[in-house]
Amino acid sequence: MKKSLSAILSLAMAFSMFSSVAFGAEDAAAKKSSADFDDLKDLTAEQKVIFDELIGAGVFDGVAEKEFGLKDKMNRAQFAKVAALIFDLEVDASVKTSSFSDVKAEDPANGYALPYIEALKAAGLTDGYAPGQYNPAGEVTKQELATFLVRGLGWEADAKASAGVSDKTVSDWAKGYVAVAIEKKIMTSGEDGTFGGTSAATRDILVLSSYAADKAYVPQGVVNVTEAKAVGVQKVEVTFNKPVDTDKAKLELKAGSSVVATDVKFADDKKSATLTLKDNLKIREGDYTVTLSGYDAAAVGKTVAEFKGENEKLVKIDFLNSNETLAKSKKAVVKIKASNQYGENASLSAGSYTVYAGNNNDAYVKLVKNTAGELLLTLDIDKDSYQSGYGIVPVNIYENDSRINATKNFKVGTSPFISKIELGNARYSNNKDSLATKGESVYYDVVNYDQYGNIVPFNNTEAEKSNTNVQIIGYEPNLKSEVGDYNSDEILEVKLYLSQNVDKAGEYTFSVHNQAGRVTGTVQIKSTKVATKIELGELKDSNVAAGDTEAFMDLVAYDADGNKLSLEDVTNDENLKRIKVSSSFGKAAIETAGENRGKIRLSELPTNSKTVFTVSAQIAEPGVFDNKWKQVTVQPARYPDSFKVVTDPARKIVSGADSAFKIQVLDQYGKELKVLKNVDQNGNVSSSGASYTVAVTTATYGSGMSIDYHTDADAFESRGNSFTVTGAEVEQLNKEHKFKYNGAGNTADAIEITMQILKNNVEISKISRKIEAITANESLNYSVEAVKDLFNAVDNGTVVASTYGPGQDISRETQREATESKLAREVKVVATDAAGNKVAIPKTVTSITGDSSVVKTGVKDNKGFVIGYKKGTSTLNIGFKNNKGETLLRTVSVNVKDEAIKTTKITAKSSVKKSDLPQGANVFVAAEIKVTDNYDVTYEKADAQKYNYLLGVVFTVTNVRNAAGEQATGTVTIDKYGVISYTGTDVASFDIVANTLGQSVSVPVK
Repeated sequence: MKKSLSAILSLAMAFSMFSSVAFGAEDAAAKKSSADFDDLKDLTAEQKVIFDELIGAGVFDGVAEKEFGLKDKMNRAQFAKVAALIFDLEVDASVKTSSFSDVKAEDPANGYALPYIEALKAAGLTDGYAPGQYNPAGEVTKQELATFLVRGLGWEADAKASAGVSDKTVSDWAKGYVAVAIEKKIMTSGEDGTFGGTSAATRDILVLSSYAADKAYVPQGVVNVTEAKAVGVQKVEVTFNKPVDTDKAKLELKAGSSVVATDVKFADDKKSATLTLKDNLKIREGDYTVTLSGYDAAAVGKTVAEFKGENEKLVKIDFLNSNETLAKSKKAVVKIKASNQYGENASLSAGSYTVYAGNNNDAYVKLVKNTAGELLLTLDIDKDSYQSGYGIVPVNIYENDSRINATKNFKVGTSPFISKIELGNARYSNNKDSLATKGESVYYDVVNYDQYGNIVPFNNTEAEKSNTNVQIIGYEPNLKSEVGDYNSDEILEVKLYLSQNVDKAGEYTFSVHNQAGRVTGTVQIKSTKVATKIELGELKDSNVAAGDTEAFMDLVAYDADGNKLSLEDVTNDENLKRIKVSSSFGKAAIETAGENRGKIRLSELPTNSKTVFTVSAQIAEPGVFDNKWKQVTVQPARYPDSFKVVTDPARKIVSGADSAFKIQVLDQYGKELKVLKNVDQNGNVSSSGASYTVAVTTATYGSGMSIDYHTDADAFESRGNSFTVTGAEVEQLNKEHKFKYNGAGNTADAIEITMQILKNNVEISKISRKIEAITANESLNYSVEAVKDLFNAVDNGTVVASTYGPGQDISRETQREATESKLAREVKVVATDAAGNKVAIPKTVTSITGDSSVVKTGVKDNKGFVIGYKKGTSTLNIGFKNNKGETLLRTVSVNVKDEAIKTTKITAKSSVKKSDLPQGANVFVAAEIKVTDNYDVTYEKADAQKYNYLLGVVFTVTNVRNAAGEQATGTVTIDKYGVISYTGTDVASFDIVANTLGQSVSVPVK
């Protein structure tokens, strides 16, 4: 069946037609509204909107010149024909016999409807009036209309499953349908609470129910793009056959084959979207396409719509002044509208027009455009030749290319005085609809009109500013005002701004008056930054253990509207002053940077197990008070309890390959252990307590096998195949290491590492990992790892040559080279044996190719690389040698995107020795800065420094102390390249904070 707005509203149209009123032309109907009918005067505001829309669209007309006919009815024969036509039912006009005994072809009044009644019955849209009867002359009841709408909109199953309404005015068979109609809000009960199911459905009910049904209707089937068209010189409207999922739907506009940058705004009903061209781009003559993406293929049908663009053209020029008289002034303003083909203000500059005004053009001063795009013509008619009361000022304006023109003669009046003020739309500096933060402001154009209704220009002088009085109604001391001409268009503007953050939301009224003119406006203030309520959360590592030097507790803050504050908001200067934190033991402070930003840092913790202390947080400000506290019990000191495999090595290995493994030692609380300590029976750290160590043993078989320990754990390599890890060495053991194999491929070649947690030399936990050699004769299964999305680095204008240090530069060419750029990716070949076990293999790529219009590729050191060129998808062909020396070919698909690079994560070393950061050292390298972007590319150390022009890492230094822990007299600075500099000689410690796009990390230096 056909189900659409036209279907629903066709029913409404039919009711009008059967009221014996012929419809006029569409343009005539469009001119009408509810105001044209005497019986529609008492509509509510909401009903008036609905009636105006349907009357204006020509769907409804009146039954008489001034009468709409709210209570007119329709019989069931008429209803059958309408329903059959609405739902495009198959109607057999040759049928002469009905399945209903009271429907006769020879009936002069209703016989015409017999084929339609049969079609309705066959489609399941009606069951008749009574067994074997249809009652063609009977009235259509409300419950029948409800049933029709529910069935037509596909809600039959809901109606059958419904318990139905408990309403004696509704027949039993209809109770489920009426319940669904009410639940879906397409029909309502009467004022007495009953539905009136058997009463006649009148036109007022039809108007409201059909309108509501259209708003509630979601078509079945796939999403289709039905149309795209230019509706403005910078706007394209796209329509869909049904509401779209705006979280999924993505729209892309192309002019020919070039992508056009746009901002997309979906309509409230999600059935259409408006694409606004960015960067001052305009629709030009040519072919345009709009493509819908983001859905699974099975959920969409037509995803592309095309339209012909045309160059903007001027179609007319109009004078907008409401009065033909101008005040006698040196700055009399005439407002002019130059319209393009879309009815918009033409985007042509004021210089595109020529004006002749006055006698020999002696009145012309200037022609400018205001922010709305209208032309403002300023005239000087304060001359003897233009006398008040009888002087005439002729004005002619034309566009220089098209010669489209407008002419008007203005009379000269008396000197101007302000008699009226109009307030323009609010322009919030944060591009939102309210003020929330200190420094945010909102601007309003204040247009002064003289006694003739013409604009009075504003001279941006202190004298004129003082003539304008702005009064804020209501008490908010941090809401301030000032006036001026901030965009130099000779129109007064009122600026309202926040001098401080506020803790209460509200709408405030302000008034502006000057001479006889006065106007009021409103400004919205929201508290989204200032904490008024707090909560204490959990400890970061679940608990505090004896021997811990610090701990972090979650802190959650809310504003006055109940909105949870972000970490940035919690740690801004104002909230750091408002929220007071303390601890009954040791110190407490809100951490302002790093991975623990926004948490309460607890230091100088109790050293004994079972000690209880209290953490408190409080806000005590005028009108706001909140206090929270939480008790913490110190748990037994941390000791090693188990192992966790973070990275499992391959089971097998080919000669020339390596395989990473990472095994961490966990404490009894399931957390990574950083230091091994002696713990006594009371759970305290004590030299006399139990000794905890980790024994590491390596067993090699055959030849060629070895372990390559992490660079931070190089000391382990000199200790041989068996050694003991103590104290802080466990942190190095927890890092990633590698098995390496450079043997001949003998089956006997293998290596195994075993780790044991020992308490007083007695084993309490053990783990082993072993890797074995693969021979050249063994067959392996090879494939290519999936390649994550690429950035279109080669074609993107943001990738440029850059200086990243004194005398250090990285060229654009290097960044566009697949084998050199960090913006590229390695394409990795992987292998498994016959049992599906992962096999470590060496790098043996010999070739890599792809679609050269989408990607660039290269091979270096037997590795294959790919870098994005232009947005699109490409298949990569990778050639490589297997363990037998044979050349194989595999393929993989890669997607290239043009989304700008932005950072998603930043990390660094937990701490840095000051001796590792001498004068001129680079923080990117010394602090091991790692930045991850939205393409999941990680830039480490020097690479982070080189590409920082894309990543935007900024360093700050805080807490600069001398050896005594006091504020140092010397200073520490870090330049934009990450180079550190010192002044003075007493700097002993400080904190480095690396910030980028809302991400930050703090590194203590001692």
